[in-house]
Amino acid sequence: MPAHDSAAPSTILVADDTRDAAEVVARLLEHVGYAALCAHSAREALDLLDERSDIGLVLSDVRMPGVDGFDLVRVLRHRFPALPVILMTGLPVTEEDGAPSGIEVLQKPLDVAVLDAHIKAKLAARDGAT
Repeated sequence: MPAHDSAAPSTILVADDTRDAAEVVARLLEHVGYAALCAHSAREALDLLDERSDIGLVLSDVRMPGVDGFDLVRVLRHRFPALPVILMTGLPVTEEDGAPSGIEVLQKPLDVAVLDAHIKAKLAARDGAT
């Protein structure tokens, strides 16, 4: 069943430095009706966002070398303030990690139904804000 009613699927950018993990998440997203792109670093994600206007949401791993998911959120909020972001991690997140306020962090392994619900909510909130 498609993730939403529109003819063109929302493109989700999956940022994860573990290539296999990024590919698995991308295939899960495609299975529920989204188009998915993979980036294997925060820098690559930012480059794709600069190149493409069809990305509707970023789903990023928290723990990445160099620029982690929390720092990526801060950059995205500055450069693309209307772009929804969801973070994912296989490790616990504590207050000491310095997570940006209001950011959702889903635990890996991801439950596709839970992930889809979070994506739909973020996209609906974005569409309602315009």
